[in-house]
Amino acid sequence: MDIDQLCTILAACTHPNLQQRQAAEATLKQFQHSKGQLVNLLRVAVEPSLDLGTRQAAAITFKNLVRHDWAADDPSSPIPAEDKQAVRENLLESLIRAPPIIQKQLGECLKDVLHADYPLRWPSLLQSIVQNLTTQEQARIHGGLLALRSLMRKYEFRHDDEDGAGRAAVVGSAFPVLLHIFQGLMAMEASAEVAQLLCLVCKIFYSACYMGVPLLLLQPEHFQGWMANLHALILRPAPPGMPENLADRNAWPWWKAKKWAVHAATRMFSRYADPRVTDKNSTERQFAEMWAPQCAVQFLEAVLQLMARYAQGEWLAARVLNFCIMYLTQAIAPKHTWAVLKPHIPALLQSCVFPLACFDDEDAALWQDDPQEYIRKGYDIMEEIYNQKTSAINFVQELCKARSKACLHTVMTLASQAMTEYQAAGANASQTLARKLDGALLIVGGLNTILKKKDPYKQQLEPMLNQHIIPIFQSPWGHLRAKACWVTGQYAGIKFAQGTGTGPTFNALFQCTASALCDQDLPVQVDAVVALRYLIDALDEQQLPLVKAALPSLLNEIFSLMNKYMEIEDLVSTLESIVERFGEDIAPFAVKLTEQLVAAFWRLQGAGEQGDGDEEEEGALAAFGILRALSTVMDGVSTLPALFPPLEDIVFPLLQRMISVDGQEVFEELLELVSYFTYFPAQISPRMWSLWPLIYEAYTDWAADYLENIMVPFDNFISRGTEHFLAGQNPNYLAQASKMVEDALEGDMQEGDLCVAPRLLDIIMQRCRGRIDAYIPLYLRLVLPRIGTAKRMQFKLALLSVVANALYYDAALALQHLQPHVQSFFLFWSETINAKDAKGRLKHLTRQYDKKLHVAALTAVMAVPDAQLPADLRSALPHLLAAALQLLLALKAQQEAEEHLKADRHSSDGSSDGGLENGWGEDLDDEGDEAATLAKLAADAQSFKSLDDASDPDDQSWDDDEDDEDVESMPLDDVDVFELFGMTLRGVQGTQPQRFQALTASTNPSALAALQGMMQYVAQPTSQQ
Repeated sequence: MDIDQLCTILAACTHPNLQQRQAAEATLKQFQHSKGQLVNLLRVAVEPSLDLGTRQAAAITFKNLVRHDWAADDPSSPIPAEDKQAVRENLLESLIRAPPIIQKQLGECLKDVLHADYPLRWPSLLQSIVQNLTTQEQARIHGGLLALRSLMRKYEFRHDDEDGAGRAAVVGSAFPVLLHIFQGLMAMEASAEVAQLLCLVCKIFYSACYMGVPLLLLQPEHFQGWMANLHALILRPAPPGMPENLADRNAWPWWKAKKWAVHAATRMFSRYADPRVTDKNSTERQFAEMWAPQCAVQFLEAVLQLMARYAQGEWLAARVLNFCIMYLTQAIAPKHTWAVLKPHIPALLQSCVFPLACFDDEDAALWQDDPQEYIRKGYDIMEEIYNQKTSAINFVQELCKARSKACLHTVMTLASQAMTEYQAAGANASQTLARKLDGALLIVGGLNTILKKKDPYKQQLEPMLNQHIIPIFQSPWGHLRAKACWVTGQYAGIKFAQGTGTGPTFNALFQCTASALCDQDLPVQVDAVVALRYLIDALDEQQLPLVKAALPSLLNEIFSLMNKYMEIEDLVSTLESIVERFGEDIAPFAVKLTEQLVAAFWRLQGAGEQGDGDEEEEGALAAFGILRALSTVMDGVSTLPALFPPLEDIVFPLLQRMISVDGQEVFEELLELVSYFTYFPAQISPRMWSLWPLIYEAYTDWAADYLENIMVPFDNFISRGTEHFLAGQNPNYLAQASKMVEDALEGDMQEGDLCVAPRLLDIIMQRCRGRIDAYIPLYLRLVLPRIGTAKRMQFKLALLSVVANALYYDAALALQHLQPHVQSFFLFWSETINAKDAKGRLKHLTRQYDKKLHVAALTAVMAVPDAQLPADLRSALPHLLAAALQLLLALKAQQEAEEHLKADRHSSDGSSDGGLENGWGEDLDDEGDEAATLAKLAADAQSFKSLDDASDPDDQSWDDDEDDEDVESMPLDDVDVFELFGMTLRGVQGTQPQRFQALTASTNPSALAALQGMMQYVAQPTSQQ
């Protein structure tokens, strides 16, 4: 495509006719990777004789191609190599010549290209930049600074040990020239162009010093030159010509340049004001030892001068003001800066900080014109970072925390005066007094963590809430009613006169907040909902029945608010608190609540699809909150299985749609919801089974890292729908589950993330015992080689568990497929069982479940007939018996310790009968029953003291009992392994007496007596046991 054709198509891209635009865009897409196309787009973008709209279309198309297809090391990049080389040779010059609207697009391209290609494939870039900086042409200097800023940002967030040489090369070549430009600009007459260049110089310096200090700055002439010019720029008065419009003022180049100068000073203070926090003998330590004594106070004095001008009525840009207060906040703690700052504190509080905390005209306009945006800014974390009110409150908090004795009383006096003045004015309170009170309440609420602990303030909190906050709920000023809700939330959990979460004051605050849900102003309603969460969390248990009666009205108001307030995540925490505190009591509202949450989810999805990247990110956060709330609802009604079918009707479409690439950001939360609907209902519905292939497809496509999360619903599917699981052919659930584990174990996942994969095989073998013989060889083939190569013991134990389950499933079948690993495996198994810690306790098989599984596996092996038993294993049978007895000993001691602990807890409640439910520990009715006595002996830890390999049960610690709670219920949990062991050995004695003789030949007398006692005991009818 030649230049003329390209210009025609680009012009059509801006045509008002939709069909023509779409046809032009399709043609561009068709030829986008043609040889020379990328270069021609750049030529059109910078050709001054062409229409600006066509040039802009070319620049945007060029930018998109570079962003999507310019791969650094990918030989399959669709952009021809010669086109890339031509772009590198001409991009900087094009950036310099382009007008601002094109320059912005090309600047983005330059950033992408140099991030990919500098320095390896574009080594000449730095020299070209420096050459342009040394000219006398302002356009070339400006272009060179733009390019240097992009180049420096490549290293901004990298430590010196990551790419120190690259940063040093750029700084060493460019910074001497850059300092010369900085000094020259500071000497020039003020203009918008000079301010733009100063802004770029400060940005470059900030990027260069963000993560470390360039060595060049340790040279006195460079250190003093940079610091002196930054200091002078901060103090330089704004020249005439400042715009009248507020937004234009904040964007005025002179304020942007000053903002970056203060920003750089603030960053340096945070890193270098105290040399002790830097590494010894480092460049940063050397710089800090220069900066702290020479600059910290000097920049502080410059900032104080700016604040003094502001107090006298001089206008400061919002971001400049924000960074000035941040600098002052950092200067509170160090002694050398506090000595300078301290005399200015009263004036700063009175004339700067307190006025900034107050409700102002900008707030009022936003409250009136766009209440949704007013709320969003109040709850948006990123907004708070650069918000002047937040900076003011952070200053007050640091002041009252680090310099409490000197300043807390001063701060509280200011706040108290504002509250008293408003109260004294009564119904005649002016707007000025109302706004001052708003600031005072913001300060009081912001100091909640300090005031709750400090005398005498903590004793004055309840009187303050009674005297000032409760009446403000009736204020005619909406912003004060909202602030009353917010302050209530900050102090909801204090100890009132009658206790936490109870008493007249708490009840009045609760009632006022609940009533504020119906306020005429949306911001008040939202602040009330948020405060309600803290009140409900603090609510005394005895108060719950009283609030329960108000649940219908509270939830209806929240539902109503959800329909009109898009930032739904602000309401989610309160809904979660209600569900958590009232549990089953929310059952009558569960369906309506779920409907509201799902409807809100779809609204947010629609808004996110239509919005830009930032809105999509905000939508993802909101979606996360909604799904979290849905899980909380499911948890609240988990004891009511009849409720799940109607809830599933509502939630299923969401799950069906979002278990895909559309739901990647919230995949964990989606899987958690699936887990609820596959565990708590009476049975798993066909609809929920239809999600299995969607989850499996996601796993094989992009969700391999979510295997642990996938395990939970898949465990439910297998455990609670075993027949359906085994009967499935399209899809074949068993084959897919096995393939998932195979892919995981044969893939490149880290061992720490792989432990969950063998667990799925354990579940399948136990739930499908006797019905999946064909898969046992595959499972053993997957795990046996990894046991020998695995490095993490936790992973080895998970793999060992699979083999143990295979032996328990069918020992003869498993042994057949253990070849040629029999000897090595049983050696490792024996070492694992016999391993002890420093106190002589079992080191690895610490959970009851582990002991039961391995006893069952050992028992199964001992019962395999000689004809099916590998020859290598026959001589080892006595060792297997000893290992099983050792595990039984440890298991019994662990069970008895647990029973005694339960009994002690029960006894502390005054209702224990002192007995043990386990039959092994009951008192014997028939003292002459020798078999029962021997059985009790076998169960008693003391009877095995003489076993060579046994540890002292009194020295056993069962700190790991709680780990058994992490193991979901398995069929083996219902198996009495003591009985299984006794019955199996009795069977061996009867059918294979020679085997039994070989097993017990080397067993010591006390263990043998206990073994025989168990065998006789299990042979008796249950009624005689």
